[in-house]
Amino acid sequence: MDLNAQYFSFEELCNATQTPSQTIIEIINYGIVEPEGSGPETWLFNTQMISVTKKACRLHRDLEIDWSGIALAISLLEELDQLRDENQRLRNRLKRFFDE
Repeated sequence: MDLNAQYFSFEELCNATQTPSQTIIEIINYGIVEPEGSGPETWLFNTQMISVTKKACRLHRDLEIDWSGIALAISLLEELDQLRDENQRLRNRLKRFFDE
């Protein structure tokens, strides 16, 4: 656990995302978010998990995607973000060679 990160309880996540507890449990069961702790009473969620939960609920509501599809979509979106970040870092390194 990152001591500098802010964490939220299960109830706080439900309130922050305006999502019923049963929906949050489904999201967890599909691995869309993976809280720390052994159950709803001890689960802790970081700020990124709040964002992912909101995104998952939006996809489910607006596009009527099932939870397994959302799990895949979010995984692919996260991978895309990582690849974009890596690509930008590599471009910056390459640019230094041409600027010299």
